[in-house]
Amino acid sequence: MKINLLKVFCCLFLSSFTAVATENVADWQKPNVQFKQDFDWLKLASDEWLKGDFVSMYDEELEFDSDELDMQTIDWEDVAELRSKSILSIRMIDGTIAEGYLVVKDGKLTLVQNGQATNYKMSELISIASSAKNELDLWDGYIKLGANFRRGNTVQFDYNLTAGVQRRSSSSRLKVDYTANYSRYEDQDTKIESVTADSARLTSTYDWFFSQRVFLRATDFEYFSDEFLNVDYRLSYGIGLGYHLIDNSRTSWDVNAGPSYQKTKFNNVAIDKESSESSPGLSLGTDFTYEITGEIDFDASYNVQFVSDESGEYLHHFETGIEIELASDFDLDITLYLDRTESPHADEFGNIPEKNDYRFVVSLGYDF
Repeated sequence: MKINLLKVFCCLFLSSFTAVATENVADWQKPNVQFKQDFDWLKLASDEWLKGDFVSMYDEELEFDSDELDMQTIDWEDVAELRSKSILSIRMIDGTIAEGYLVVKDGKLTLVQNGQATNYKMSELISIASSAKNELDLWDGYIKLGANFRRGNTVQFDYNLTAGVQRRSSSSRLKVDYTANYSRYEDQDTKIESVTADSARLTSTYDWFFSQRVFLRATDFEYFSDEFLNVDYRLSYGIGLGYHLIDNSRTSWDVNAGPSYQKTKFNNVAIDKESSESSPGLSLGTDFTYEITGEIDFDASYNVQFVSDESGEYLHHFETGIEIELASDFDLDITLYLDRTESPHADEFGNIPEKNDYRFVVSLGYDF
């Protein structure tokens, strides 16, 4: 009798333990994500899900505007799953461009268009961007402002403005950048104001990517003016080829080269000198970016133009600095600018401008 009671007790205990264990397992099961077409969905390798808006994937980095966390830059290798709410465009190594609703899962890339699914090799993917049908999604931009106001014993006003826009598709990139530098000083004794810096630079490039490493710079345009360099305006037109030396999740390094044509008009010249000069030339450039941390990036770019002696001989432009992400779309930028003209053009009095111009600028930037 005691043995039978013991058996019954053991059976009841085991049944209760099994039920509790089953209940606990059910409590810890992964929830099923309910995909809504109002959002793009991104799953990280850490098993975390983000909902929001897909921006682009270039250089092994994906930009995703999270509904809660704002803009996020994520290494492509950390993406476990991606589902798009709208049509996206992809570009492959062999030059193939295709559009459709994108699904990335289990290391496979699938585009769905008109109910038909097409698979592509992830290893041959170059970039992902919004479809041309979503034109606004192809554009982004920035604006940065640095200013210095002084009053009291010294009255001075300085500002540096930098702004730009960029259009990126799966096969091309259009960039337009503008920089203006101005400084004014007032003498406290005479109350006479003097401008001590006044320059502007506008650049525009259009790149077409026809392989994973090589791109054609179909348009390379620059407008430059600097009152104290005796340059009323300088226009440069060029084309070239570019190559990705390094292209991974943290480092990007490009080089480019090509022929150019330049026309320069000077503010004032001696009576026996021409007020403008034109010259064919050669342009060489490089752009380097390194992600120091998730919030700090280092950038450096250098360009040199070889032109005639009358147009300046060698024209150097160098920018380097760091960008620190503050909050949301705001950044703190610390930038050093260096411009050098090997053979500056003398003014009407025979004064020759300095070859080198340096500027160190701290500015607040906003990305949009």
